[in-house]
Amino acid sequence: MQFKQLTVDDIGALRPYFRENVPQICDGTIGTTFMWRDMAHTEFAVDGGVLYLKAHYEHGRTSFAPPRGAANFADAVSHIAEHCRENALPLRFCPVVEPELTLLRELYPTANVYADDAWSDYLYNASDLRDFAGRRFQGQRNHCNRFAANYPDWRFAAIDETNRADARAFLESYMRDHPKQDFEAYDEGNLKALEVLDNFDEYTQVCGALYVDGAVVGVALGEIVGDTLYIHNEKALTDYAGAYPMLVREFARAFAVDPVAFVNREEDDGVEGLRISKASYHPIRLIEKYCVEVLVADS
Repeated sequence: MQFKQLTVDDIGALRPYFRENVPQICDGTIGTTFMWRDMAHTEFAVDGGVLYLKAHYEHGRTSFAPPRGAANFADAVSHIAEHCRENALPLRFCPVVEPELTLLRELYPTANVYADDAWSDYLYNASDLRDFAGRRFQGQRNHCNRFAANYPDWRFAAIDETNRADARAFLESYMRDHPKQDFEAYDEGNLKALEVLDNFDEYTQVCGALYVDGAVVGVALGEIVGDTLYIHNEKALTDYAGAYPMLVREFARAFAVDPVAFVNREEDDGVEGLRISKASYHPIRLIEKYCVEVLVADS
């Protein structure tokens, strides 16, 4: 297999491999794959109608995503193992979810399997985020009501060609005013959100902006795959009390509609503030992801 660096120009050719995302993790979407390609040094190869992805996952260690589009999973994994032997690479798969983990354990019973809570995706009922119904969401409802009362001229709008510049200007301003150079993923996520807006036709994501008095105070970007809306980036100005809950609710009301039943707000990267925030919206499940390291003798 000949791997090459992933670029924005490859989105169209690889999109057919991402039309389904059975594991329901953000890493299985085309948006996450391309938005984090530079930070992860992602490379790809297409061989025999199968997409193979190689990246640096967890502390820069070379890993392979489970093959996509394979009619025979075992044969495709064997192809990866052969590539590793030929190039003196460790045979390592990340991220892996339960159905794939079962298959890999059948192939490599002695493999080392481990996980990290920081990798787990937060999955929600779409209706919960649209409605904030019940006692569990009283806090979010109160924040939204306060926001609406304080800013009666608020509105939410889907981003298209008519207001894409508004969203881009907001994100650029947000990055200037909220620098976090010690958190690489934070900076990279913001830069790639700008890339999404600059390559709207290629990414085909759903995007929305929260306005107050005609000015953008929040932006969210994501994509829909099957019955799940994946949120790739959310930014709001906390100077506007309730802006984040309002952005979450309005984005779900705009895009998490039939046939969307779930919302994936991705992982918390081990950041305490993100963990607290994501947990406060009452996920129905944390989707655990694993790494599978195959012993040299078994590869």
